Amino acid sequence: MRFLKLALISFIILFAVITAIGLMFPSTVSVSRAIEVSAPKDTIYKYLSDIKYWKLWMMSADTNTITFESAKTAGTGTVAKIGTGEVTITRTTSDSIYTVWKSEKGNVQNSGFTILPHLKDSGFTVQWYFQQKLNWYPWERFASLANDKILGPVMEQGFDKLKKILNPKK
Repeated sequence: MRFLKLALISFIILFAVITAIGLMFPSTVSVSRAIEVSAPKDTIYKYLSDIKYWKLWMMSADTNTITFESAKTAGTGTVAKIGTGEVTITRTTSDSIYTVWKSEKGNVQNSGFTILPHLKDSGFTVQWYFQQKLNWYPWERFASLANDKILGPVMEQGFDKLKKILNPKK
């Protein structure tokens, strides 16, 4: 009985310490990548804002079936299933597309694309980001450390394909 009591108290203290360390991590985690493109802005915008074009360059969309849950494929209100997840375009502006990604397990990440003009030439910088708000759970906070290692390479591969499509000569 004494050993069981010691084990229970040790477990509670260990959980409290791990939770306290986890709470020192930020509650929002962002992963971002950017590329430079020498294509017209409307062409870039078309490939980013219309989900039917994502299969040409986005890594998760090229191997999975895209099923549209809405009548349209582009613009605010577009909803599509990509594999087991769901993406919704929540808002668009002339230079930004905002999306929400929901996984099969219900995890939600905000994402978006921004098109910024270069100051030195006629090209553009395209930024893609994912942002996730975390709960207080220690396992969620510690798992967020891997977000950049998981999402980063996939985003980079997708951007490499997009750059080849938009800059075919280079």
